[in-house]
Amino acid sequence: MIQSPLHIKRLRLGILCLTLILGVLSFSCNQEGKTESKTELKKQNPVLSLSISEAEEIKELLAKNKVLKISFEQHQKKADKAIINGVEIPMPKDPGGGYTHEKHKRNYGEMYSAGIAFQITGDTKYSKFVTDMLLGYAKMYPNLPLHPKSKENHPAGKLFWQGLNESVWLVNSIQAYNLVNDVISEENKAIIENNVFKKVAEFISVDSKKTFNKIHNHGTWAVAGVGMTGYVLKDQDMVDRALYGSNKDKETGFLKQIDMLFSPEGYYSEGPYYQRYAMMPFMLFAQAIQINQPDLKIFEYRNQLLGKAVTTVLQLTDENGAFFPFNDALKEKNYLTSELIFASNIAYAYYKDSSLLPITLAHEKVSISGAGLEVAKALKNFNPTVYKKKPLLITDGKDGEDGGLGLLRMPNGRKDEKITSVFKFASQGMGHGHFDRLSLFLYDGKQEILQDYGAARFLNVESKKGGRYLPENNTWAKQTIAHNTVTIDQGSQFGANVKASSKVSPQLLFSNLKDPNLQIVSAKEDNAYQGVKMQRTLTLIKNQSTERPPFIIDVYTIKSKEAHQYDLNFMYQGHIMETNFEYVKENTLSELGAKNGYQHLWKLAEGKSDRNFATLTWLNQNRFYSISSLINPKSKMVFSKLGANDPNFNLRNDSSYMLRESDKKDHVFINVIEPHGNFDPKLESVQNPHSDVNTIQLVHSDDNYTIVKITFKNDEQYTLAIVNQEHDPHKKHQITVDDQEYQWTGNYNLKTN
Repeated sequence: MIQSPLHIKRLRLGILCLTLILGVLSFSCNQEGKTESKTELKKQNPVLSLSISEAEEIKELLAKNKVLKISFEQHQKKADKAIINGVEIPMPKDPGGGYTHEKHKRNYGEMYSAGIAFQITGDTKYSKFVTDMLLGYAKMYPNLPLHPKSKENHPAGKLFWQGLNESVWLVNSIQAYNLVNDVISEENKAIIENNVFKKVAEFISVDSKKTFNKIHNHGTWAVAGVGMTGYVLKDQDMVDRALYGSNKDKETGFLKQIDMLFSPEGYYSEGPYYQRYAMMPFMLFAQAIQINQPDLKIFEYRNQLLGKAVTTVLQLTDENGAFFPFNDALKEKNYLTSELIFASNIAYAYYKDSSLLPITLAHEKVSISGAGLEVAKALKNFNPTVYKKKPLLITDGKDGEDGGLGLLRMPNGRKDEKITSVFKFASQGMGHGHFDRLSLFLYDGKQEILQDYGAARFLNVESKKGGRYLPENNTWAKQTIAHNTVTIDQGSQFGANVKASSKVSPQLLFSNLKDPNLQIVSAKEDNAYQGVKMQRTLTLIKNQSTERPPFIIDVYTIKSKEAHQYDLNFMYQGHIMETNFEYVKENTLSELGAKNGYQHLWKLAEGKSDRNFATLTWLNQNRFYSISSLINPKSKMVFSKLGANDPNFNLRNDSSYMLRESDKKDHVFINVIEPHGNFDPKLESVQNPHSDVNTIQLVHSDDNYTIVKITFKNDEQYTLAIVNQEHDPHKKHQITVDDQEYQWTGNYNLKTN
C-alpha cells in the first residue's frame, strides 16, 4: 500500500517524538540548533546533512527566502526531469567524458536531488526513483569486474575508470539513500545495503586498501564515502576504519589526513585547485562526524583547521574568483563550484564566520541542508559586500616548515582592483606538483599578466586523450622552463624527479605583508640544482607618484662554485610594443632546446645590448607593462613561443621572454616589473606607454647583503637592502660601499629620496 505524504510525515515525526519521550537517545542541541546524540553510534538515528526538523523549516521558508527557493527548485527540476527520463544504469565501458562515465555521474547527482526533493515535499515519487535506481545498482554491482578503461598508474574502479570516481559516487549516493531510507521497505533496504553500499565500501576500503590509506585527495574521498556509509548503516567498524585507517592505528585515515595534508594556516599541499576539490569530502564527512559523534569535536581539531582551510582556499583566488593555477590546475575552476558551496556553507554553520557570506552570496544558492539553512537565514539580512582578498603569507607542510606562498596584494589605482603577485616557494605538492620553486606570477585586477601554465589537459574531453592529462603535461607544464623562475643548464629542478624533490622544500627567510607601502617576501632554495644556492626576494612597492600603480623589484641571487647557464623566463600575456635593445628575428623556426620543455618552445628572436639594462614593454588589454632588467654586454634576451613538437595541438601558443646568462658562477638578476599607462581604442587615446625606469644598479652583493638601486625618469630613487643570512627583525646592520654608509634594523630596508 502506498502511503500518503502527510501520513509519512506524521509517522516520521511521531517516531522521533516517541524516541525522545522514551529517552532511548540522549539529545542535546549545539549552538547551530542541530540535534545531536551523545550516545553510542548504534543507538542513534544517523543523519548526514539534513534532519527532519531542518527539512520542515526549509519547507516553511521557501516562500519567504529567495536563495532557499532557488536552491531547492534546482534540485526539484533536476529530479523531475530524471523521473521523466527514467532509470538507466549502463554497463561501464567508457573513460572520462564518455557516455557511461557521465551517465553514472548523472545518476548519483539525480539520486541526491531526488532525495532532497523527497525530504522537502514528502512526495514518494522521489523516494521511489532513488529506490529503483539503487535496486538497479544492486543487480549490477556485485558482479562487476574492474573497469575496462582503467587509467595507467591509477587504481581502477568498477563503475568508473579510476577508483576516485567510485568514492565520489559513494559520497553522493549514500547521502541520497540517507534522505529516503526511512520509507524504503526492510526487504529493499537489505538488498540495497548488502549489494550496493557494503559492496562499494568493501571495494574501496578492502580491495583498494592502498588508496583508502593514502594521504592524498583520492584517499580523502575514499574515507569520507566509507565513513558516511558507516554512519547510515550503523556500522561502527566501518566508521572507525574511515577515521583511523584500515588498521585503526591512526597512522592513516581521516584524522591523519587532516594532520598531514594541511599546514597550520589550512593550505593543502597539492595546491588550491585540488584543495577546492578535496574540501567537499573533508567538510561533508566532518559534518557527519559532528552530527553523529559530536564528542570528537571535529571542527575544533587542530585549532579549527577545517575552517581555516576553507578561508585559505578562498584567498587563493584571483579577482575573477579563479584559483591560482599552479601545479596541475585547470584555469576554468573558480569558487563558484559545487564543492565550495557545500564547504563554505558548512564552515559558516559551524564557525559563524561572517567573512564567508560574500562568497555564499556570490554562489546565489545554498546546499539544501542544515548548514545551507543557516547560511540562507544569515543572507536574509546581509548587506552585500565584496569578499576581501588580503596580502597573506601561507606556510606549507603539516608543521608550516615546508616553504609556502606569498600573496602580495596592493591597490592598483583603479576602483576596487589590486595588483596581485603570487610568490611560490612551496613543497613539491606530491605527484600533481610542478618543478617551479621560487616562481612568481602576476595579476593586474582581473587580468593575468605573468602566467603559470597550470595543467596540460582538457578535462573529460574524450578526443584529447580521453580527458586525461596530456603527454605535454610532463614534457612541458611540469618542467621548470614553463614557469617564471630560473632554469639552470636547460635542466629542470631535481631532474624533474618527484621523489627527490619531495624530500626537501624551499625555506622562507623573511616577510612583511602588513605595510601598506611595501610588501616583501624572501625565500631560498638550496637543493633544486646540485651545488647551486638560490634566493629570491619579491618586493611590491607603492609608487611615490600617486598617478602610477605599484611596481615590483625582483631580486634573484644565485651562487655556485661551478659555471652554469642561467635562464630566467617570463611567460607574459599580451602583445609586444617595444624594447630598448636590438634583436634579430629568426627567419626559420627552430626549437629552443632538445628536452626538459625547451623542445616545445619556438625560438623567435634574440637580442643583445651594450647598455646596462634591457626593457621589454607589452600591452595587455588596456594597460602597458614593462620588465626592466640589469644586464651586461654578454647577456641575451630571447623571445620564444610555445607550440614546437606539439603534433596534436595540445598546447596554447603562449609567449615567453627569457634573460639568459652563460658561463656564470655567481649572478644576481635584478628586474623591475611595472604596470603603466592606458590604451583606450574607443577614444583612440594612449597615455604613458613607455617604461619609467631610468637606471638599475647593483650597489653591493656578497654572502651577507644585496643592495640594489632603482632610479625612475622623474629622478625618484628606491634603494633596497636585503639581508641574505642571520635573519632577525631586530638586528642592526651597517655596511659602507664606495664611501656611502648604509644602516638599518631588520631583514631589509627600503630608502626613497
